[in-house]
Amino acid sequence: MPPARRFTPLVTVEDFLATEFAGEARYELVDGEVVGQAHPSPAHSALQVELGAALREALRDRARRDGTRCRALSEAGIRPQFDPTHNYRVADLAVTCEPFDPDVSFTVAPVLLVEILSPTEEKAQRAKLHVCAAMPSVREILFLDSRIIRAELHRRDADGRWPVAPLGAGGGLRAGAGDGRVDDAAGRALPRPRLLSRKAERPDEVSRCLTAEARA
Repeated sequence: MPPARRFTPLVTVEDFLATEFAGEARYELVDGEVVGQAHPSPAHSALQVELGAALREALRDRARRDGTRCRALSEAGIRPQFDPTHNYRVADLAVTCEPFDPDVSFTVAPVLLVEILSPTEEKAQRAKLHVCAAMPSVREILFLDSRIIRAELHRRDADGRWPVAPLGAGGGLRAGAGDGRVDDAAGRALPRPRLLSRKAERPDEVSRCLTAEARA
């Protein structure tokens, strides 16, 4: 008679958030399993800091112009719609326009999610944000490469559907040759003055000031 199989109970989000992890490593909860993330490279960290600062300034400018209150988040906690009891993901950067609540440790309505791709984590990073794409509030998902100057933007169309192919597919949204185009934002010398020369038409399209236009 074969030995009885032992099943490990699934970890809940509540238990995950109550756990104090040692060290500076980042963890996520994936289908009830605690999963460690690779330590970010210097290039990854630099991109995250600079892009976060550029997003913050663009959103502040938007608020001054029309009063829209959105904010950028670093290491943004997210509970996807699919099995939110056992899933807690972390995006490198996010933008949300929801009211600030200091008692909530995650964003419930992100409109933009940004993930900086790492060589050993790219498959898992893409899978994570594809899960988050099911959240109705998410309008854009931006992938930045930490190794080369390349960006890939997924943006819902006017009917709320995700396109078959992202902007930048087949080579990425590459930097212009010093012509001041905003797709320079995929580079590593952020922020640049021309980076903020074009503002988002809506709060859920703030990445328009950071990546190339589809019709350029």
